[in-house]
Amino acid sequence: MFSVKQEAHHRAIDDARCTALCFISILNDLRERGITNYGDINNLIDKNEMFKLVIPDIHIDLLAKNPVGYKNLFKIVSDSLTTHLKVEARLLKTVLDEYREGILIGSNSVYGEIFDLIYNGYYDKALEKAKYYDYIEVSPPSVYKHLYNELPNGRLDIENIILKTIEIADKAGVPVVAVSNCYYINPKDKKYRNILINFPGLGGMKHPLYSRVIESGYDAPDAYLRTTNEMLSEFNFLGRELAKKIVIENTNLVSNMTEKFPAFKDETFAPRDDQFKDSILHVESIKEETTRIVHENIKKYYGDNPHKIVTERAERELNSIIKSGYASVYYVSHLLVTKSLEDGYLVGSRGSVGSSFVATMMDITEVNPLKPHYKCPKCKFHTFQMTDEDIEKYGITDLEKPFQETLRMVQSGYDLPDAVCPVCGAKLSKDGHDIPFETFLGFNGDKTPDIDLNFSGEYQSKAHEYIRNVFGYDYAFRAGTVATLADKNAYGCVMKYCETFDKNLRGCEVDRLSKKLVGVRRSTGQHPGGVVVVPNYVDIYDVTPVQYPANDPDNAFRTTHYDYHKFEKNLLKFDILGHDDPTIIKYIMDYVHVHQDEFPFSRAQDIPIDDKNLYKLFNSTDIIGLTPEQLGINLSSYGLPELGTNFVQGMLLETKPKSFAELVKISGLSHGTDVYTNNAQDLVLNKTEFGKIEFEDIIGCRDDIMVDLLRFGLEPLKAFKIMEFVRKNMIRKGGAEQWELYKADMREKNVPEWYIWSCEQIKYMFPKAHAIAYVMMALRIAWFKVYSPLLFYSAWLSKRAKGHDVRAYLGGPMAIRAKLEELNSKGQTTATEDGLVTALQIALEMTLRGFKFLPVDVNISSASTFDIEDGALRIPFSAVDGLGEAVALDIVEKRTLEPFKSKDDVLKKTRLNQTLFEEFDRMHFFGNLTSKEEEHKDPNYVEDEGLFAL
Repeated sequence: MFSVKQEAHHRAIDDARCTALCFISILNDLRERGITNYGDINNLIDKNEMFKLVIPDIHIDLLAKNPVGYKNLFKIVSDSLTTHLKVEARLLKTVLDEYREGILIGSNSVYGEIFDLIYNGYYDKALEKAKYYDYIEVSPPSVYKHLYNELPNGRLDIENIILKTIEIADKAGVPVVAVSNCYYINPKDKKYRNILINFPGLGGMKHPLYSRVIESGYDAPDAYLRTTNEMLSEFNFLGRELAKKIVIENTNLVSNMTEKFPAFKDETFAPRDDQFKDSILHVESIKEETTRIVHENIKKYYGDNPHKIVTERAERELNSIIKSGYASVYYVSHLLVTKSLEDGYLVGSRGSVGSSFVATMMDITEVNPLKPHYKCPKCKFHTFQMTDEDIEKYGITDLEKPFQETLRMVQSGYDLPDAVCPVCGAKLSKDGHDIPFETFLGFNGDKTPDIDLNFSGEYQSKAHEYIRNVFGYDYAFRAGTVATLADKNAYGCVMKYCETFDKNLRGCEVDRLSKKLVGVRRSTGQHPGGVVVVPNYVDIYDVTPVQYPANDPDNAFRTTHYDYHKFEKNLLKFDILGHDDPTIIKYIMDYVHVHQDEFPFSRAQDIPIDDKNLYKLFNSTDIIGLTPEQLGINLSSYGLPELGTNFVQGMLLETKPKSFAELVKISGLSHGTDVYTNNAQDLVLNKTEFGKIEFEDIIGCRDDIMVDLLRFGLEPLKAFKIMEFVRKNMIRKGGAEQWELYKADMREKNVPEWYIWSCEQIKYMFPKAHAIAYVMMALRIAWFKVYSPLLFYSAWLSKRAKGHDVRAYLGGPMAIRAKLEELNSKGQTTATEDGLVTALQIALEMTLRGFKFLPVDVNISSASTFDIEDGALRIPFSAVDGLGEAVALDIVEKRTLEPFKSKDDVLKKTRLNQTLFEEFDRMHFFGNLTSKEEEHKDPNYVEDEGLFAL
């Protein structure tokens, strides 16, 4: 900082000279800052940085001897990352002493306390401190290479320090252990560590070696994994016997002090009844409460005498759920969804939870996994799609018989034709998607349930807080993640290294180095929605340490230190994710409730997603009154979640879906890997040796495999195993031999060869229940695109758009097309530009349909919503480029307190800067407001006692 050079380190005369020069420089600096009082000096120092400076940077190594020590190790790590986190993790000796049971403490070979004391000549103090440790580490001299230039005799001095360390440790009665201090496996990998050390952004702070190695231009130490012979060779200066003692004998001595035990227990810790009884819920028995809710809703939807298909599925699931201890997961998920629905926000289900009928009957998911069926909302008559075997097993009434031919024609209940109840004449409702329960909890109910739910992004934090309120602060944690270097990050590391050392590497070498760095740990984080719950009969330290996400102590939740995948078999996780669809539907339904007389429903759940006009959006432009030439594409799915992207639009054009079931296949195919491209696409377009395969027959989701194989006649367990084998990509993961056996089983049941071939291409498959939930949400929004278009465009532009161009909006179709052409001609666009392209496409469609945008008006516009006004959309303040949400809200707030009197009044009262003020003026966003200068230009202007009047 003060450019004071030290030529001879650790020489008294030079040290004194440097200290004096630094002190004089400090005094001069303080005088320039105007500081003349000693008490004012501390105000210059950040408290966190000051703490960091006064605490010595001593490294220790902790080994768990047994399970008790392992748990104590978790407590120590957690304390250092939470209670005593000060910029970096800090461990206090008092904390270490408190949790020392079952732990071996070693003094680190390079940054340890004993090495540091001996390095600086404090031998007596080193002897005293050595007695605290269970062992002391030393490393080969080449590991200390970064210190050679700081010592008069370089390596020889390091060897003497190692000898002195052994001597002092012997006096203290503590074994010395030789360690490689390994950071990489092979010597040739050293270059990668050099690159990482040079990248100060990695992990958010500079590496401890940065100043000594990078800033001084030294090479990093040799920290590769050495073999026993390599270690003995490096320590040959000690003599053979002593080298053998610290390399082999003492290493085994310390190793034998520890027990072998699993890092993670092989059991699931699920909350029990007493935890809920003592919580804010005051529930006596989760088992009984879960059972009660299921039976009540079965009665609500299927009456007092439900079909055996219903009761058998419900009881089989309940027995499996309760036996495995998962009733609490279902119950809390039920409470979360119920609370969100009460507050006006729909909840979408993710993953395979929709495969569970119990989840459906507990309102956790809207997806009904039973076979397609009719049910009467009035008298509760119901009838299911049944095979001949089902009819033989369950029987069939005369009332049901007329429906069977129709029921067998569909793969989803929503595709059934309208029908009336044969008992009471009421219109029958339609449901059921034929999803096996096994895809959620496994064939024997032995799979940990992972209930993933899509809450509105506006509601997500409330749902998280609700979980913590139910279980308590020490029993609810965010699921931790470990972020690693991605391709772009790794490339940046290499380029930074080249810049620092003025290296001019060929592009291929930069790429090679980058690829070796991909996957290196970068920082910790948290799952976007995962909350891990801990039962009260264990604590979190039985499973994992905890910390703040990215070491940010201001975060409301603590996270698990381990990536949640490591212990997902031990603790239950609720995935409470934020999603746009529930937010858009809430926005729409708020409008519907105000204008109830304009709509045939009052609940989002009652939006008729089986309306045949909705499916025309995916095959033509007629339904929105436009031509393919106008839109540039022969479909109308822009703006519909999951169905409006360029990739999915290509699929829609090729497959032309006309039913709910086919849209579900589209959703599943678009989220899978090698299930459409190089697979279903070739089958549908007749590009394989098998001929053209109808789209309705292809595999769209993982559950289709089990259902299809059951229809072909395979046994349930065999069908389940084949489904799991295929969707987990086991064919490519060493399962080729097993696959040959499965193929023989399928061929025995006459499964078509194209079907077997299709299974062989699959690398990842989407859950059917997840796809169904997505399509349900999309069709609800699609209803408004068809029947209430301005409300649809208002909702999409207000809640989903990632960018706006006000000038293009106001210019109409011609200006919007010009902006789109400008962006598309760039070839490669940024993520921000991609978001703008999508918004412009929506705006183009809207204006082509005859609707227009109204300009921003400081007296009328909302902060961030495109309000419907006189058959048009009023552009909000936040759509203006460069105007953030805070400024937009500020304008509305100031306007509400007192109407603006003039343009100057707006500038004076709001946070609008001069640049934006001038933009507002150019674009005529001030409405009828004028400035004082403009008022004076009016020939009729008069001034009377400070008041302006015309």
